[in-house]
Amino acid sequence: MLGIPIVVLESRAAIIRRYGSPLVVEDVELIDPDADEVVVKIEASGVCHSDLSLARGYYPDIPIPIVPGHEGAGVVVDVGEKVETVKKGDRVFTIWMPSCYNCEYCLSGRFHLCQNALKAIIGATLPSGKLKVRDKQGGLIHHFTSTAALSSYMVLHEKNLQKLTVDIPLDKVAILGCAVLTGVGAVLNTAKVREGSSVAVIGLGGVGMNIVQGARLAGAEKIIAIDLYDSKLEWAAKFGATHFINASKEDPVEAVRKITGDGVDYSFEAAGSVKAMELAYRLARRGGIITIVGVERGGVEIRIPALDLHMNEKTIKGCYYGSSSPRLDSLKYLRLYKAGKLLLDELVTKTYRLEEINEVFKDMEEGRIIRGVVTPS
Repeated sequence: MLGIPIVVLESRAAIIRRYGSPLVVEDVELIDPDADEVVVKIEASGVCHSDLSLARGYYPDIPIPIVPGHEGAGVVVDVGEKVETVKKGDRVFTIWMPSCYNCEYCLSGRFHLCQNALKAIIGATLPSGKLKVRDKQGGLIHHFTSTAALSSYMVLHEKNLQKLTVDIPLDKVAILGCAVLTGVGAVLNTAKVREGSSVAVIGLGGVGMNIVQGARLAGAEKIIAIDLYDSKLEWAAKFGATHFINASKEDPVEAVRKITGDGVDYSFEAAGSVKAMELAYRLARRGGIITIVGVERGGVEIRIPALDLHMNEKTIKGCYYGSSSPRLDSLKYLRLYKAGKLLLDELVTKTYRLEEINEVFKDMEEGRIIRGVVTPS
């Protein structure tokens, strides 16, 4: 075959061709998988705020055109000759951090910070550095977070896939690969919330709602949900929130102090705005821990009062992928789901066709959904 790539099948994908413009849905071609790669029929793909941030141009160094999506779930339809972890017919979901297990970060147990995986994510390629999607004109298209799950079929490295070990609908398990791992992980792994503590969560999208239920799992006594939409505050009660603040109707700092007396032990920002990040700092009590989970535009800076930081000994933490060990934690969360302790079904507010991808973004921005799931097929 003289090393010439062979098209294995046609697919349909949502594509960002210009930052700040609506996505287009096109017929594309997939190039045959390498020995350690897999072809997956994507049955469902959650739409994360990071996909919206990408479309807005918040990651200007990531090349386009690009297929977004990193919360995919589907069925394996073909495997390369060296693939060992999955086989044809397996039900799988995506892990967008394909840890190499060889770099300094992986060897120290911080798999979510894998430096080799990060290179592929920044370059928007598969871990091999290759691109396996091309349009009908022959132009190559990039893979967001090495997964590009907003497509009817996709080629992925086997490290980007986790075999499903429990019986759960694919349209529900899709969001496990990002929203759950990030939100619950922010509580249990990054902040390490203590039992009996007080928690405030700003922003109640898919990640924020998982922070709420992560706080419940950690045994927090007061879980304060903060958002601009009453509908989201109502939903938060299902996930374990004990107090509710609509920041468009009352001052959240004063409201939190009425509830706690002097602020919360742990505050989490999941809104993706610098204003919310600075609010998270103000909500924390003396000695409190602030965890920044949301994604703001590149180049934007947070302003923190230096003397207050010193005198009140607050701690500010960044959170990337819930500081998780993606494979191990995802299996743990699946067990919690089967035990009735972790909610997944309730996170999916609405399902959409692939052609409705821009409608998902609009509903997300206008607070109509917790998590929208696209069913490409």
